[in-house]
Amino acid sequence: MDEYTPKYFDIAQLKYLCEKLYTECELLLSENTLFTVNDPTAIESLLLNDFIEHIANVGINYRIKYSRDTALTEALDQFLDHSSQLLGNYGVTPKEITQWKQMSDTLFQYFH
Repeated sequence: MDEYTPKYFDIAQLKYLCEKLYTECELLLSENTLFTVNDPTAIESLLLNDFIEHIANVGINYRIKYSRDTALTEALDQFLDHSSQLLGNYGVTPKEITQWKQMSDTLFQYFH
């Protein structure tokens, strides 16, 4: 794929946004304990939820432009849904974080 095509640019943009979300969520949700306490009303969680909404809007634009690329858009939807669920819970277990990381890895494979 030519790095100057619009599709390449759109994928690079999604990749950057999703990697940023992953990093920020990872910092917020530490899996060092048996049960991570999360405050969905905290400023960090609210900002990340707004960021998820922004990524979803970029994803919708991508879905409209490249309707045949369903595997990527489905993986993106699952990643965003799971990220939103984690940030919306008051308590998160290491198992939930591990599942979220596995889902993230699946999405990131589409970006390479």
